[in-house]
Amino acid sequence: MSLAQQVCTHLVHYNLWTGVAEQSTNGHVLLCGYPPYKLDEQDGANEKEWVVPCSMDADVTLDTVEEWFKCAAANGPRPRRLTLALANDDGSVVYYFVHDGVARPRQN
Repeated sequence: MSLAQQVCTHLVHYNLWTGVAEQSTNGHVLLCGYPPYKLDEQDGANEKEWVVPCSMDADVTLDTVEEWFKCAAANGPRPRRLTLALANDDGSVVYYFVHDGVARPRQN
């Protein structure tokens, strides 16, 4: 099972996302889909989210992150954030937001 398939399976069966599809652009594989609820209180209802599958031992640079945003923008408007899906060898997946530029921290 590829890394993208592992993350896709996790999104669909564990996190209950719908409409998850794989988009390949310039050698990068991104997933897009719809979560069952808003991921952030500032999100609109039923917004498409972009997920980047990545292994725990991958070297990620700022140039790599910029390429991810360009790949997502090639399939629609440039997103204000991506979700980085870090997959471990044991099958676990952890998600982190990666914002396009500086983002104001959430208020508790």
